[in-house]
Amino acid sequence: MAGIYIHIPFCSQFCIYCDFYSTMMLGKRESFTKALITEIGQRANDFNKLGDAVNTIYFGGGTPSLLAPPALQSILQAIYAGYNLGAAGGPAAGNPVAGNPVAGCHPANHPSNLEAPGNHGREVTLEVNPDDITEQYLQGLLEAGFNRLSMGIQSFNDGHLKWMNRRHTSAEAVAAFTAARSAGFGNISIDLIFGFEGLSMQMWQENLNRAIELSPEHISAYQLSVEPGTKLHASYKKGEYLQMKDTLSYKQYALLQKMLSEAGYVQYEISSFCKPGRESRHNSSYWDFTPYFGFGPSAHSFDGERRFWNVSSLNTYLKAIEQGTGCSREEIISPKDRFNEYIMLSLRRVVGMDVAYINSHFKVPDEFYNSLAVLIKRGDVVEQGGKLRVPPEKLFLSDGIIRELFCTGSIL
Repeated sequence: MAGIYIHIPFCSQFCIYCDFYSTMMLGKRESFTKALITEIGQRANDFNKLGDAVNTIYFGGGTPSLLAPPALQSILQAIYAGYNLGAAGGPAAGNPVAGNPVAGCHPANHPSNLEAPGNHGREVTLEVNPDDITEQYLQGLLEAGFNRLSMGIQSFNDGHLKWMNRRHTSAEAVAAFTAARSAGFGNISIDLIFGFEGLSMQMWQENLNRAIELSPEHISAYQLSVEPGTKLHASYKKGEYLQMKDTLSYKQYALLQKMLSEAGYVQYEISSFCKPGRESRHNSSYWDFTPYFGFGPSAHSFDGERRFWNVSSLNTYLKAIEQGTGCSREEIISPKDRFNEYIMLSLRRVVGMDVAYINSHFKVPDEFYNSLAVLIKRGDVVEQGGKLRVPPEKLFLSDGIIRELFCTGSIL
């Protein structure tokens, strides 16, 4: 199985903390959509050569909900028409099938069979801003084939939302979630942010209570980080923003774990909590080293051996697609980088790292086992059932723990 990521770069205003590529050139949405569909078509053969079927499709940004449902549907149709969608025992999409009403598309992949949410078990996610949500918009998303929403709520405190330069209010966030549920979306994720100056323990507890009351299937909670190139970073450099002390951030993270566990959520990754069986399959594919293709400016791809990334400029992207010259760079991932990346991604997950996997895929250096012995003795890593994992109470510190296991020399 493989995933597809679609980067929609448009924003009507910039959040102070976001360092993802985005642009306010909203007048270019139509030309972007056409270019994106062209890129999807241009790269179909490369994807289908992997032999993997599309299992997840994720629209991120930017603000994907700034595109109208018909535009979003046209993008999905381009994928359905040219990509291997995995009909059991049947030919891959992209190979003409006799009698097929859509050229190059397996009958089971015909758009008319893919519009119902959840059809074929594929996860199709759209990131949405609460203030973009209307009943008509939601209906359009369902008709287009989306079966999962990721809603960027971030906070239920209006003062904090204004400080973050978010467009919505707390009331609009609740109304948007309620509307999405009423429209028929049975799989909704929400994002929250903690660990920033001005967020007290009581405020954070109130945020978590509001989130639990909504009862989304999935909650992603991120500690605010100061990233170069953002407005927040500029404020930090000027001394206008002071980062929260790690001790308080840790307490907020511990409260997050406690309250969500008591509410029936399962933590499966450092920032990810879900109701049983409702993990983000798309994000999980990244952590599993599953191949994925990304489309749109700044989007990344991974085919199992190489990593590709598109240029982070809408104008350059549009010109390159129009000229057919391509707009991506690539690198072959060295064994050392693959090893370190596997450690980083797997130890972020509660299930941990498979010892048999690393022993069968890498010539593991002695430095790894020496560092591992120290971490196990400290209680920073536990070994159980052939898995190495960071215990839940240490996940907040996992970045530092993981770095101690990185290989610094050569590896085969």
